[in-house]
Amino acid sequence: MQLSLHADYSLRVLLYLGSHPDQIVTTRTISDAYGISKHHLVRVAQTLAEFGCVDLLPGRNGGIRLAMDPF
Repeated sequence: MQLSLHADYSLRVLLYLGSHPDQIVTTRTISDAYGISKHHLVRVAQTLAEFGCVDLLPGRNGGIRLAMDPF
């Protein structure tokens, strides 16, 4: 089975956030961890926020976090 690139990146973001449940993580951090374009991750994060999977926290100290408990 092949996933689209957007779906693949979405899973990676959710896995990363699931392994850091108590942190607010920036897209830059995830980008560096997986070697993915930061701009593409921003679009992925917006899609995940539309579906209610993540919370987007805007601002200088903002980032993304899981909207629900990973366990």
